[in-house]
Amino acid sequence: MSQIGIHAGGYLRVSDYARSVDRLLLDLQSGDTPDTETINPVLSLLGSVSDEKSAAPLVQLIKLQWREVSKEAVSRLPNIIAELKSGSPSEQTLSDLESLAAVLDKERVTMRLRLRGE
Repeated sequence: MSQIGIHAGGYLRVSDYARSVDRLLLDLQSGDTPDTETINPVLSLLGSVSDEKSAAPLVQLIKLQWREVSKEAVSRLPNIIAELKSGSPSEQTLSDLESLAAVLDKERVTMRLRLRGE
């Protein structure tokens, strides 16, 4: 596979992750109860992030970047997942998800620049 193909695939995956987290945050912050279509992709991402041994390289990269931004958030992964599953996330969990969203947005921009050859 060409370098552009690899970067394009990674960009699309990160974009999907970012949209999923953003959509969930919008629902939670507006007081809406997210449906399974909204919450499941985020739970899947968080589950992959917490499973270091079998996580894809891109997910491992996201985890490393998230840890740099918020070591506490990464250490709280089991709590974040449990709170999202219970439907009553705390303010701390919302803050943790916002830091993840920022990491994903930054990585999306970085990958877009790589696609353009910058």
